[in-house]
Amino acid sequence: MYVSAAEAKQLLGIPDSLRIVEQAFAEYGRERVVSSVPSASYMLVQNEAPTMFWIKSASLRPLGAAGVFFGAQFGDYYFMVTDSRTGTMRGIVEQAWLTKRRTGTTGVVAARKLAGPNARVAALIGAGLIGEEVARVLPHAFALDDFRVASRTYEGASAFVERLKAQTGAPMRAVATAEEAVRGADIVITITLASEAFVKPGWLKEGAVLVSMGGVPEVEFGVLAEIDRLVVDDPDYALLKGDLATWVDRGHISQPAMKERIDADLGEVMCGAKPGRRSPSERILAIVQGMAVCDLATAVFLLDKAETEGVGQSIVVTPQMEIPALDKMQPRAQAISSGIQRRRPG
Repeated sequence: MYVSAAEAKQLLGIPDSLRIVEQAFAEYGRERVVSSVPSASYMLVQNEAPTMFWIKSASLRPLGAAGVFFGAQFGDYYFMVTDSRTGTMRGIVEQAWLTKRRTGTTGVVAARKLAGPNARVAALIGAGLIGEEVARVLPHAFALDDFRVASRTYEGASAFVERLKAQTGAPMRAVATAEEAVRGADIVITITLASEAFVKPGWLKEGAVLVSMGGVPEVEFGVLAEIDRLVVDDPDYALLKGDLATWVDRGHISQPAMKERIDADLGEVMCGAKPGRRSPSERILAIVQGMAVCDLATAVFLLDKAETEGVGQSIVVTPQMEIPALDKMQPRAQAISSGIQRRRPG
């Protein structure tokens, strides 16, 4: 089955997105090993304008599925789903729009799990395409009294609000600066292309949750001393890019100390293995940059729903080999698995 972006938009509602991402993180918490090693692989082709290609893989045994996200920086994205036991292909889903929806939903799911019990004031810093998905999804998770939006310019934030206000049904308003957006907010979500951190110490109110998603410097190092809990989605990926990587690269903290400072990952929090918020007054920082396991769960949902509703294109794929019986499969599979486990980094 092949599902296009237009068909994905038709099939996937916002409540579906929230439920699927939350369940995927809960399964990650229970299964623990759901990502490839490393979790993301990159290839840089030295064209006139260098082109970056990347691949992420994930598995979800409860869904009987494994899959691979693949795409190019300025090109197309896809997600291929296979049977997790046999590797038989189930389908391919166009991913460019879905990546934005999944990323935005991931930030909202983190905020919903970590926000205080009376969170009603939200701030969004960043008015790009992923920010649009955050704005659409956030009002489905919170009953907001105030929804502030800041961007690189006030004009950009104003245009964003005018474009999306009717779609969200939320009390959105543009503000001139990130500080004006953040101060007094219960929920702060940042998704920017900033070259320097802009969330400063002293801005976060007691009980606030800050979800940093940009994969670039967004939060000044001094904020770390003010927060009570640090939660990430993928600890290894969080140290590859974004705030934590920036703090380590600039010598503010060593990588071992940074790893030690992480209190939990989002999977552990979602499945109840570790606490998220422990009191209404805690300040929490969540570094959320997206995991392929959420893409996989969404792709499985779309393939199932497309088949049920008669949507999508059926493609005939000829099997390349015969799957052996389980008793013949096990010895070789166990030998390969044990060999890989011995060679895994760390």
